[in-house]
Amino acid sequence: MKLRLLTACLLILSTVGLYSCDDEKSISFDKLPQTAQQFIHQYFPSQNTVSIIQEKDNGRNDYEVTLDNGTTIDFNESGSWTHLESQFHPLPVGFLPQALQTDLGQRYPDATVHGIDIELGGYEIEINNGKTLYYTSDGTFIREAFSRFD
Repeated sequence: MKLRLLTACLLILSTVGLYSCDDEKSISFDKLPQTAQQFIHQYFPSQNTVSIIQEKDNGRNDYEVTLDNGTTIDFNESGSWTHLESQFHPLPVGFLPQALQTDLGQRYPDATVHGIDIELGGYEIEINNGKTLYYTSDGTFIREAFSRFD
């Protein structure tokens, strides 16, 4: 009885393992959505891609791109960015609303951006002084908080 149960468990685990392998795969740059390719060319022109992972979740394709300077960028199925992170190099902000860029420059003139998430209704931005900033989708400042440590 124990042997059958063990065999059944192993069979189930191996089936799940094989199934999950189909959900994540490495792809080439030209397989990224055109919008994602253009974003990388425009805002990271001197960087090369180190890896591009296509993840299938609930029937949708999402992409995680890692650049040679350590920056990671997540894109949704249509190629729009959803998350950017860089531990060692400041991130560009030219794709954010102008009001946000202006406020960030005035409020935190010496800050560098190291994380950007697009959230429901706005943006979450992590800067080098240990703070997380919250802005609305049109770039209006909401508040600041100390960054959470992952």
